[in-house]
Amino acid sequence: MRAGEAGEGAPPTEVAEVLSELPTSEPSPWVLIVTDTNPGRHRVHESLLTVADGITGTRGSLEEEGIDSLPGVYVAGVYEHRADGSEALLTVPTWTTLPLRGSLAVGTRILDLRSGVLWRNVDAQDGSVLCSARWACLARPGTTVLVAEGRSTLFEPVGPESVTDRATFGDQVATVVQTWRQAQPAGVEGPRTLGLVRIGSYVRSDPQTQGSVPSGSQQEATQPTVLDAPALLAEQKSAWAARWAEADIEVIGDPELTRAVRLALFHLMASVSDAGEAAVGPRGLTGPAYGGHVFWDSDAFVLPVMAATHPASARAILEYRIRRLGTAMDNASSLGRSGARFPWESASRGNDVTPRSGIDEHGHIVAIRTGELEEHITADVAWAAWQLAAWSGRWAFLDGPGRPLLTETARYWASRIRLDSEGVGHIDGVIGPDEYHEDVDDNAFTNLMAAWNLQRAAELVERGSSPTEQVEAQRWRSLAHALADGFNAETGRYVQFAGYDALEPLLVDDIGPIPVLADMVLGHDRVAGSQIIKQADVLMAHHMIPGALRDGTLQRDLDHYLPRTAHGSSLSPAIHAGILARAGRLKEAVGFLQLAQDIDLDDVTGSTAGGLHLADLGGLWQALVFGFAGVCVTGPDDDALVVDPHIPSGWDELRITLHWHGRRVRLRCQNDAVHVACTSSVRVRLGDDAPVLIAPRGAWVERSTTEHRRRGATPEQGH
Repeated sequence: MRAGEAGEGAPPTEVAEVLSELPTSEPSPWVLIVTDTNPGRHRVHESLLTVADGITGTRGSLEEEGIDSLPGVYVAGVYEHRADGSEALLTVPTWTTLPLRGSLAVGTRILDLRSGVLWRNVDAQDGSVLCSARWACLARPGTTVLVAEGRSTLFEPVGPESVTDRATFGDQVATVVQTWRQAQPAGVEGPRTLGLVRIGSYVRSDPQTQGSVPSGSQQEATQPTVLDAPALLAEQKSAWAARWAEADIEVIGDPELTRAVRLALFHLMASVSDAGEAAVGPRGLTGPAYGGHVFWDSDAFVLPVMAATHPASARAILEYRIRRLGTAMDNASSLGRSGARFPWESASRGNDVTPRSGIDEHGHIVAIRTGELEEHITADVAWAAWQLAAWSGRWAFLDGPGRPLLTETARYWASRIRLDSEGVGHIDGVIGPDEYHEDVDDNAFTNLMAAWNLQRAAELVERGSSPTEQVEAQRWRSLAHALADGFNAETGRYVQFAGYDALEPLLVDDIGPIPVLADMVLGHDRVAGSQIIKQADVLMAHHMIPGALRDGTLQRDLDHYLPRTAHGSSLSPAIHAGILARAGRLKEAVGFLQLAQDIDLDDVTGSTAGGLHLADLGGLWQALVFGFAGVCVTGPDDDALVVDPHIPSGWDELRITLHWHGRRVRLRCQNDAVHVACTSSVRVRLGDDAPVLIAPRGAWVERSTTEHRRRGATPEQGH
């Protein structure tokens, strides 16, 4: 009747009450249904079916696990410190294993995205049925629930009615798992039905307080006060409903895409805490790949989604950076630089934990130089801080705790830039997002982001500071203006890095269809000497800081770099989809959008078993919101929300819910008009048209041609 951690003496009807809500296996944009029994897909499904609450994440392993399983429970920001000095996300004991007799068929598993509950229904060989439901409590991060029911012959002999397990891992995390077992007759002469309810508690310490986890009675106090599974399920449904009310996306006319973006949003929201700090690795809480280290994925791909849907989570991501600012400043100082240099990979302390070497496809040891040379992350952190301020409208954040994320990073770039005899600035010896080319000079993305960082920091300081700081701000502006940006006036496009155009002019079609691991096909040396790129750095700049690039260059840059981009990184397709949509090249955009939505669902890269690719999930959202809907945030002197839709012919409407300047805004995007509904008045600008003021009742804003046309909206003058 149940397996659980619910409450002593809980009635048998408790399990039945929960399991009566098992959804049907009918396809829906709100559910992910898995019935595939291919052993080679088990670990992929475990990643896809992860349930998490922002603090704990539990992979979707079967209750009986099995030899093909990679079970894992992870607590965000809790790392194992290994003897060689490396760190990796700590795996703590699982709470989902049941005392089953051998393996069962996989059956049907349904991840309900609306409620965050993973359901399973399987017919056993003896004709009985095993049903289960599990979830991580969004309203009570660290609390987990498992409910299961099946014929007693499916289970090993059970022991006492109540079992409590405790485990403590140093001063980092403690677990408390309690299980109540109950049996009831299924009929007068029929076999017994066994019901199980398990409720677990995972407690982590705050790494900044250096306090140890609670123990003894303190641990027990962290357990949920509501020990009733149906009540916890109702609470779970309510908590997720509130989150979806601020974040949903629906593509009318494409239910599969709707499901894919909702799956992306579900895992993004589930992977990021909204309190304290959030150390978000590239696979979130869905798997162990990359050791859970924090890359630019967190700042450039995940944070914008959180800033636009749940600002508290974006703030927690930035808190991770703020608390490690001192380490970043020490890092810069050790290199003879000023300010703060953030590491390419970081973990608990904020120092660089990038591996220095790896094994290539031939079994050879190769150097990994990203930790040494991939420096654009320093500007990416500053960009992330600015994004939160722009979405929330709380620019005071940049005058307070967020200020050093812009100013200290600007100081780093000011000390990093080399001025030549003609006064032109250069950043030598870097790796851009295109990691096929190492130790290059004047990488366009790095330089453009550094210049943007310097300019935004100067604006911040100039709003009010000491005369000394004003002088420093003037120097930042001067350096930003002097810095080489890669623009070639003869071709009218940006050059990826100095000397790129002189490399072997290979195209991706020469080596195979995208996505292709060009370094595996051509070898490291040849791909480094060619124009084949892993992901287009210039186009990434068009995506992140479009206003910083010259007008008219987007189409030329797309034409040049698309045939040369291998998309060897999962980060690449979604960004290209969004840029192509902005450029009005919708057929191409939809093709890349399809590739982005399939990265994990179809395991396109063969690496989903190690966890979902959060940057791709965030990129999918960004492609729809920034690309197809054309949403753009503006600076402190312009509080209008910009929308410029580009809707493919196969879509009837793109519906997006955002959190903008403290209010909920719902957009219904069509090619020639947008309907805006809001909780309080909001200024909206459709493309290049004048801003209009939308009242809470909502209104359509139509795209102007030769004159402004509005229905139910109030034009504003002087903009």
